[in-house]
Amino acid sequence: MYQTRLTMEEPIRSLLQPSLTDLPRGPHGLAPELVAGSQRQRLIYAITAVVSEKGYAATTVTDVTSRAGVSRKTFYEHFADKEECFAAASDTGRDLMIKRLEASFARSAAQSLEPIATLRASIRAFLGLIAEEPEFARAFFLETVTAGGRALEHQASCRLWFAETTRAWHAKFPDRRPVPEAAYLAAADAAHEAVGRCLRDGRATEVPALEGTVLYIYLALLGVPDAEAHASGA
Repeated sequence: MYQTRLTMEEPIRSLLQPSLTDLPRGPHGLAPELVAGSQRQRLIYAITAVVSEKGYAATTVTDVTSRAGVSRKTFYEHFADKEECFAAASDTGRDLMIKRLEASFARSAAQSLEPIATLRASIRAFLGLIAEEPEFARAFFLETVTAGGRALEHQASCRLWFAETTRAWHAKFPDRRPVPEAAYLAAADAAHEAVGRCLRDGRATEVPALEGTVLYIYLALLGVPDAEAHASGA
């Protein structure tokens, strides 16, 4: 299963939001690695915001440095080009998103909910995160195809994580029916497409309303009886 590289001791905050945004001017005595880390965070956050607004193809390095408040020289000290910067943003955002969802799933498991309620709670957490993080969501879900390369690989690994998480849930489902291995990834792909359609239409705030639809997708593809009734809350 895909493993995040971030430690559970790190505080969870807005995805990709820099933790240190305003460095003091002139001599400041800050450690060089702290300064470099702040610059990198700001560039990662900036490219996410600009790509969300303009699209990946239209985004330039100048756009990113202007938004981050750093020089082009500083940009190239951290990244070889726009593609590498966006790939780093996708990588970091994926790790943070998975980390936050893992924490939410763990809370649901601790409540000892019945299996379908557990899945519903997990889907609600995922959709709520998308609605809370529209800049990251638009960049990550809509622009990675255009960016290609490593960014696309990071998105694919995220879908694999969803598929593997669903497989683990399904393995514990009572009286489960055997399904093709491809069904788990197909469910993740279909859920991501439903979210993507909302984002493409500029309806990020409506993403949480997809809860019943996404739950139905998962239950139907995994052969759970009465999927429609469960998805409607009946």
